[in-house]
Amino acid sequence: MGRKITVAKAKQLQKKWWETRSLVTTNGEEHRDTCQFYFTVEELQAYLDEVKSKSLAQGVEIPGINVWLGAYEETETTPSLSTVFLAPTKRVKSDDPDKEYEDVANDEIDPLNYGTGKWPPRLY
Repeated sequence: MGRKITVAKAKQLQKKWWETRSLVTTNGEEHRDTCQFYFTVEELQAYLDEVKSKSLAQGVEIPGINVWLGAYEETETTPSLSTVFLAPTKRVKSDDPDKEYEDVANDEIDPLNYGTGKWPPRLY
C-alpha cells in the first residue's frame, strides 16, 4: 500500500493541526475542538462491503471513498464540534480532455458518520 505513512509522519501532521487549527472561533468565542474520530475495523469493513456491493449493483467498477470534514450544529449545551464522514464515489469518464476519468460523489449510497471522538482533545 503505497499511500501509508509512518507513525512519525502521522504525529507530525497531527501536531501541525493542533498548533494551527485546534482552537475554533465561532461568533467571537473560542473553544477546543475534537481532532480524532474512532470507528472499529468491523464498522469500517461492513461499510466498505456495503459500498462495494451497492456500487457493483449499479455497474460501478471502481468505487471509492472520500473522507470529508464537517461540523455539527451548536446546541444549548455543546459548541459546534468537528466530525468526519465517509462518502462513496464512483469513477466516470471525464469530460475534461486532459483527464481520462474522474471520481465523483455516488449520492445513491448514504455516507458513514457518527464515529466517536476523544474528549478532551489531545495529541496523537
